[in-house]
Amino acid sequence: MFKHILIPVDKDPGSRRAINRGVWLARCLGARVTGLHVMMEFAPTGIVNELLEPPEAELALLARKRADNLLMPLWRATESSGVACETVAERGERAGEVIVAFAKRRQCDLIVMASHGRRGLAKLVLGSQTQYVLDHTTV
Repeated sequence: MFKHILIPVDKDPGSRRAINRGVWLARCLGARVTGLHVMMEFAPTGIVNELLEPPEAELALLARKRADNLLMPLWRATESSGVACETVAERGERAGEVIVAFAKRRQCDLIVMASHGRRGLAKLVLGSQTQYVLDHTTV
C-alpha cells in the first residue's frame, strides 16, 4: 500500500496531530517517513532593513535551527516507534508548492498534513497551503 509518507510540519499545533497520525500509520504499514519543513525565502529590502536585521547568512542559520526544532518531535516519534525517518528543511516562498514538488521528486505516495483551519478573510488573504496541496497533487 503506502511505502513513503511525507509529513510537512510547521509551528501550528495541527502539525503534532499530523505527526502522531502519520507515524502511527507508517508503523502499521511498515512505511518510511520523511518530515519536511518549508523555510520562508529571505528577500533583502534595502539598507534600512540591513541596519535593523541580522545579515542574511545569520537569518538562514536561525531559520535552519528553528526548522530542526520543529522537526524534532517527528524524529522522536519515529525513533520511539521504530519507523525509518529522514527530516528535511527546504526554502521556498509558498509552502504548498514546495510540498507538492518535494513529494513528486522524492516519490512519496502519501502526504499527512494538518490544516490551519483559517476561514473568511484570513483564508482569502493567507490562502490554504493544505488546499493547494490537495488541488495540485495526485498523492
